[in-house]
Amino acid sequence: MDAVAFRIGNALLKQQNKAAIEMTLLGGSYEFEKKTAIVLAGGKMHATVNDNQVPMYKVIPINRGDVLKCGAIRKGARSYLCIAGGFSVDEILGSRSTYLKAGLGGFHGRPLQASDSIPYGKSTIPYHTYQIKVDPFYERKPIRLLKGTEWHEFSPQMQQHFIEQHYTISLEADRMGYRLEGQSAISLEKPFNLLSEAVTIGTIQLPPSGQPILLMADRQTAGGYPKIAQIITADLHRVAQLIPKQPLHFELVTLEQAERAYFQLEQQLRLLETLLRN
Repeated sequence: MDAVAFRIGNALLKQQNKAAIEMTLLGGSYEFEKKTAIVLAGGKMHATVNDNQVPMYKVIPINRGDVLKCGAIRKGARSYLCIAGGFSVDEILGSRSTYLKAGLGGFHGRPLQASDSIPYGKSTIPYHTYQIKVDPFYERKPIRLLKGTEWHEFSPQMQQHFIEQHYTISLEADRMGYRLEGQSAISLEKPFNLLSEAVTIGTIQLPPSGQPILLMADRQTAGGYPKIAQIITADLHRVAQLIPKQPLHFELVTLEQAERAYFQLEQQLRLLETLLRN
């Protein structure tokens, strides 16, 4: 869900795209069976190793028998447990992630349970000893979006109302998508039948209720609701850290602005990854 936190956590361990554990709102307890190193990235949480508090975004050396305890996430929605060499689960369709709704991938296609034992890769030494500050990646500002493919099917008044009104993340929020709650519904100027079309992460659909649905990482591949807008790629990691009942504000940008934002974010991440590899 939060690709930026995932990348930075792995970069601190001098690796790329290694499988990590995603924790949503609440952490867990993990005992290590061999020496390694870990990084906690993403939403801020209280965590300890052998009851000693450990920081976020810093490499933590781990010895055999050490116990990591992760509490509730106090700022944000998702945190990542990155480990040297990555967690060794089978690769399915080019991914080691878990798709819960289909029971596919990851560790037996399900959430982790007590007493599960997951092998992990070999540790390499040395690691960095400094801590990364990631606040610039998570600035508190409106979520930027582009006009959707059915944007022009809405009246100018509805378009403006959609952009300017404040939304709240509903309790109906998971990896598939967020239902947004606004002060008033958004409606088409003239209802029409729409064939199912491709959707992607960040697509905002308008169902008959008039309350938008924001699709996320585990969304379906096609949908038949009008697509009023699309979250820009550079802001998806910030959307992933929103929690239920949290307010959400939009800002409409051009394609050129969205491209510049993406290139700037990617440049920052690649520079950081390059520095951390040395």
